[in-house]
Amino acid sequence: MARLDRIDSRYIYLAVFLAVLIPLFRPIGLPITVGQQTRDAYELVDALPSGALVIMSPSFGPSSDAEVVPQMTAIMKHLMSKDAKLLWVNLNVEGSMYATRAMDFLKDEYGYEYGTDYVITPFLPGEQTAIASIASDIRKTLTVDVSGKPVWNMEAVKGVDSVSDFDLLIDFNTGDTSIYYLQQVQPKGVKVIAGASGVTVPYLMPYLGSGQLAGLLGGLRGAAEYEMASKTPGLALGGMDAQSLSHAAIVVFIILGNAAQYVAKPKPKRGKPGDDACRAESENEKRGGTSK
Repeated sequence: MARLDRIDSRYIYLAVFLAVLIPLFRPIGLPITVGQQTRDAYELVDALPSGALVIMSPSFGPSSDAEVVPQMTAIMKHLMSKDAKLLWVNLNVEGSMYATRAMDFLKDEYGYEYGTDYVITPFLPGEQTAIASIASDIRKTLTVDVSGKPVWNMEAVKGVDSVSDFDLLIDFNTGDTSIYYLQQVQPKGVKVIAGASGVTVPYLMPYLGSGQLAGLLGGLRGAAEYEMASKTPGLALGGMDAQSLSHAAIVVFIILGNAAQYVAKPKPKRGKPGDDACRAESENEKRGGTSK
């Protein structure tokens, strides 16, 4: 124990590094509690009929993709297992990139084909104005896909006349886009789920409490809860495992370090009976005094 205070610090850094790295590649699946807001989102997706029409809206940027991409991946796996038809609506310039990347990552696993099972539309500027236009007339607002082909000729969205024909809208955001969807699209009878970065969650809680928002995934924790609910461990549970194990490793090293320091600390020697009196007499003689 006493030798622990002399251990090479590089071994400590290596242990913490492995505690972070290993769960990212092989999630352990440490149990976490699934919150009601995540449970609501899961149950809504799970209740969708096979072939349901769903609007996916990746309204976030690179600064938040560590939190939001795992949410999107977890929900996509659930939707694609139910053969949902996906229309990607992109309200920021990075949206089509995230949509393409996400579909390329999962489409082979679930047998999805472009045009037949999903369509990706180009960047649509304006946010609130764009969403109002979608709610008013989606066919006139979204006319072509990212490659310039007519959207409504594709099998994935065949028969869609208005936004009301969609069963669900899921917005992954770091701003106000979910609120705009609730104001414009939700009154058309389309249920809305939001996946949000941690700092955005407080802005959406009132809409969740009022019942306007049908479900909410908050940050990496929300993604991990969804993976737990859907029994599909992935990026989020791996991230939560990494956080938990790294924190545990740091706490263990702090405890061991303090214990080693305590054990190695020299203890004061205890003298025999009468030593104090002899010591006092000796000091007195040194000063030239006499002992009585």
